[in-house]
Amino acid sequence: MPIREKTLTVLLVLSLVANTFLLAAILTPADGSSPALSKPGEAEVLPTATLAPLLSMEATGNRSVASMQVPVILRRIEIDQNCPLCRDEVIEEATMVNVSVEVVPGRGRVLVQTTPLTGIVFQDAANHAVAAVANRSRMDLTENDIIFSIQDPGEISEIDGPSAGALMAALLLAVLEDFSLNESVTVTGTLDEDGRVGPVGGVFEKAGAAAASGKALLLLSTENNWMTDYQEDVRWFGGLRLARQRPVVKDTKEYIEENLDIQVKYVTTLDDLLADIRMASGEQESRSPTKLKSIYPPESHVSG
Repeated sequence: MPIREKTLTVLLVLSLVANTFLLAAILTPADGSSPALSKPGEAEVLPTATLAPLLSMEATGNRSVASMQVPVILRRIEIDQNCPLCRDEVIEEATMVNVSVEVVPGRGRVLVQTTPLTGIVFQDAANHAVAAVANRSRMDLTENDIIFSIQDPGEISEIDGPSAGALMAALLLAVLEDFSLNESVTVTGTLDEDGRVGPVGGVFEKAGAAAASGKALLLLSTENNWMTDYQEDVRWFGGLRLARQRPVVKDTKEYIEENLDIQVKYVTTLDDLLADIRMASGEQESRSPTKLKSIYPPESHVSG
């Protein structure tokens, strides 16, 4: 009996060894290279938008930076501890955050810093902003990394959404074309790769945050030219008071300027936006221009 058990054990071990060699022969490529390694000479595929670790804001090396405040909607969830069965209340309020862009020597990557955490939509907006700028400026960005980051008041743990797309493009152009930004102006709007500024939500709340921070002008997409206000209609039936909220469509610019201490201007394209967000030539501060290669001759300029 012990001899039979030993024989079965030996056969089992031999079978496992044979299967192992067979599997290795199947997985090994014909040229003998490991499938886990790239073949020599293969081009490395780089991601478009990548999350980058938080970098020091100190100037190091050949770095160019531009930044500006932008209004965003902050969503907080309040939980009633005394009522476990009650629904959580979502509270929306606007605040200002500082968005910055850095252009550093690199490999043509678009990077987004991870503090606070940024969502996929924000990363996609960064890609669209860079594509729109590349289409407009006709500059070769393949030898530079573009890093977007957000500095918040401290209570924001995560940020997402496309509404900073237009501002990110303006910041990048400020670095590439070496001009200063008008700090009394801010903008909220999406941006597509053709340079068209798109609408966003929460316009009135964002205008309030911009006005409270001292901004004098808010730039909005032309498609944000109307908004819905709700007015209370009251009717009496005997001693019974009936009230309902009636939606009223109003011009966004007129409504904001009547109720808040800030001016509003509509823009359609990235060039429209730059006309107001760019500091006048006589007031600009001189900076060292970012040295990038144009893919067109110097005398040729194609506007977006």
